[in-house]
Amino acid sequence: MNIDRFEEYLETILYLIRKNKGPAKTKQISEELNVSPPSVTEMIKKLYSSGLVEYTPYQGVELTEKGTDQAIKIKRKHQVLETFLVDVLDFDRRDAHKEACELEHAVSDAVLERLYKFLGSPEYCPDGNPINLDKNNIRRDEKFIPLDEMEEGSSGKVARVALPKETKERLISLGILTGEDIEVRRKQKQGCISVMAVGSEIALGRDIAKKIFVSPKSKSV
Repeated sequence: MNIDRFEEYLETILYLIRKNKGPAKTKQISEELNVSPPSVTEMIKKLYSSGLVEYTPYQGVELTEKGTDQAIKIKRKHQVLETFLVDVLDFDRRDAHKEACELEHAVSDAVLERLYKFLGSPEYCPDGNPINLDKNNIRRDEKFIPLDEMEEGSSGKVARVALPKETKERLISLGILTGEDIEVRRKQKQGCISVMAVGSEIALGRDIAKKIFVSPKSKSV
């Protein structure tokens, strides 16, 4: 049994269930993992035999309680490693994702928990997704967006700041901290973004703004 492959499938199925807010389709699994449909079918049979998934023809794949627990554990490991690579080693998010995929199968639970505490027990990974998923509601999507991708006039709450400690502390002193409201006032051509936080207007560079994640407020109709 290839444990690494099992883990890749479980993590992918979890991702697709959250994306679809419903069962993962075999075609989607095939496309995500870049493998043939027959290979997916064969692996689903193995996962089913291990009590990790349920499969309904023409509907898709669901995780069992056992499969959900394992998938969340694998996903969390990936997210903690990705956070470490981005926050501490300053990897680009795309590169960090690839590296985390390689590392997640080799890191022990003990090492992972040490890393998690070292990082300050973060709630969200660099992509803005929750690290500690609620296994009873895995379809809930809490996607956040980088501040530099928000439009002028849009607002929301700061969800995560993926910056070095000294930079983060400076932002906190300016009122940019988790849970506080933030509004994009102007996006200037030279790369600066003016935001309103705690009653003050603050100019941020794009390199800083892209590492501040925001839960956007819904636009009123």
